[in-house]
Amino acid sequence: MKKTDVTCSECGAGFRRIELETQRGSKGEYHCPACGELLEKFDGNALVAYRLTIQPSIKGVRD
Repeated sequence: MKKTDVTCSECGAGFRRIELETQRGSKGEYHCPACGELLEKFDGNALVAYRLTIQPSIKGVRD
């Protein structure tokens, strides 16, 4: 299991990203729920989960 922190470049929201290489995931994309910015494209080789840990800045969401 890999744990990393990811920050949205648009609004500054922070996420904890967990990747399980022992389980297959789904192909797809993850977008920031606050502003819609694409954070990652998944190829399905691993199970990946995101959890919001830092609220986005209001300025970044309004722009």
